[in-house]
Amino acid sequence: MTLLTIASQSLITPLYQPLEDIYSGLIASCHKKTTQTTYKQGIKHFCNYLLTGEVKKGIKVNLSEYQIKSVISDYLKLTAKTANAYLGAYRNAMIEAGYTPNSINVKIASVKALIKYAFDYEQCSFLLDKVKTITPEVYRDTKGTSPENIKAILALPDLTSVKGKRDYAILRLLWDCALRRGEVASLSIEDFNSKEGTLRIKGKGKLSKETIYLSPKTIEALNNWLSVRYQPLPHYPLFISLDNATNGHRLSTKSIYRIVKKYSSEIPEGKILSPHQVRHSSITAVLDASNGNVRLAQKLSRHKNLDVLTRYDDNRVALQREAVNLLSTLA
Repeated sequence: MTLLTIASQSLITPLYQPLEDIYSGLIASCHKKTTQTTYKQGIKHFCNYLLTGEVKKGIKVNLSEYQIKSVISDYLKLTAKTANAYLGAYRNAMIEAGYTPNSINVKIASVKALIKYAFDYEQCSFLLDKVKTITPEVYRDTKGTSPENIKAILALPDLTSVKGKRDYAILRLLWDCALRRGEVASLSIEDFNSKEGTLRIKGKGKLSKETIYLSPKTIEALNNWLSVRYQPLPHYPLFISLDNATNGHRLSTKSIYRIVKKYSSEIPEGKILSPHQVRHSSITAVLDASNGNVRLAQKLSRHKNLDVLTRYDDNRVALQREAVNLLSTLA
């Protein structure tokens, strides 16, 4: 007989929520706020379809959490055939309403995640494996801007000021390491190892941090920023707001976006960039400088799928343009 068997039930801490509360359980299981928001929006949208039988693009869905949970409870009681049929009809309704493939796939994935969670906790007897996602458009502009324009942007911050030192360090990280703005915003001072020349970052979709190497210019930029950063304790944010209203708070992703937009807008021959377009520029520049070394670019970008890097390379060398020009000379 185990201790658990003979122990009084009053000794066991109650569950935070009942197992039957699948909706709250799924949301609580997501470690990222953005994923929580995506799931909430997708599930609410699907529940509204189940209630109304229609999808209208651009219409705000107003459902209470109680209504959402009630609809979910009824949906979980369906047979696998009926549940999959409803999801398939929902997908078709979104197509007819003019939703993009990516938007449709995100909403479908939210519902599938809910049912998978319910199935794992034995709250339903089916999975939504019959409804497939839609293949999205593969083309997107990955060229960014030229290294010459990036160099001009990096020359703009005033390195004699505190703000200039901070902004320059951010820009160097975005360019030299091809970091995403969320990865930059989440950094703490202790993630930076000046002696080793490394930085621990939490990549997209990762639960734990990975270590990347830094260039000498980035190391110098970070050291210069930390030399003037107020109260540089190890567990504090690496980059903070310097505005009067939010001084000392962790710098937000929106603020990083505004920093990049501000400096890039000052380049006469360039275009206004986002942090992700700086990342595009870095990856494309590495492919240019390495004569299309996709694996080298993969180490920089940390993309798992080499097909993504192949898309960058195709855009870089404009293979379609080369093909049509070649054909035009043959006839």
